[in-house]
Amino acid sequence: MLKLVTLLLLCVAVPFHAQQPSPPAANPPIGAGDGHDAKDSDAVHVGGPVKPPVLIRSVDPSISNEMRKEKFNGTVQVHLIIETDGKPTHVQVVRGLGNDFDDAAVRAVSQYRFKPATRDGKPVKVDLFIDVNFNVF
Repeated sequence: MLKLVTLLLLCVAVPFHAQQPSPPAANPPIGAGDGHDAKDSDAVHVGGPVKPPVLIRSVDPSISNEMRKEKFNGTVQVHLIIETDGKPTHVQVVRGLGNDFDDAAVRAVSQYRFKPATRDGKPVKVDLFIDVNFNVF
């Protein structure tokens, strides 16, 4: 019998890899020229006065029988924006394993829900990275 064990997040306390602010500017917006769309320019980095979002719902990636047959282990890293309502947008593969695994990771992370990141107690849009681990036995 094939068994799928999916570890979605590597850290318990902070369930993602947040980009850290670049000193000396505190929490600069991301924007054109750094690989992000101009529409993401109001997203900030977690750190300093920006408290990270809190994962409130995760979804396991669904994989096909063909993917199970591969008995593959690996990690897909995705970059995303967490909106002020806690919904992920602009989910993109940064480091992938191949189309099927990459697509499964993007579909799953797109369904995550978060308590939004905050600055001074107010919700803010942030960018971050999430690792989706596949361990197919």
